[in-house]
Amino acid sequence: MTASEPKVLIVDDDRELASLMQAFLSEHGFQSAMAHDGPSGLAAALSGQHDLALLDVMMPGFDGFELLRRLRETSDLPVLMLTARTESSSRVRGLDGGADD
Repeated sequence: MTASEPKVLIVDDDRELASLMQAFLSEHGFQSAMAHDGPSGLAAALSGQHDLALLDVMMPGFDGFELLRRLRETSDLPVLMLTARTESSSRVRGLDGGADD
């Protein structure tokens, strides 16, 4: 890994899925770190060490929507929301909350 590789934060309580995403990203030239709940994900996102955050919606501690809300109070870190939810209201809520996609 080099310092020029983009750094992605994966925040997902599904450790197996997060590890698969981390392996995929590594194969494609990204560094990545993981957090598995809302509070630790927020702390990592606010650390200034990442170029992008991938947030799961359903997590312990507080959910991805709450993490995004708190993150947006002080940071413009790009965020992609991950969810198994199919209803459009979840997508709209994430985008209205400041997610980039």
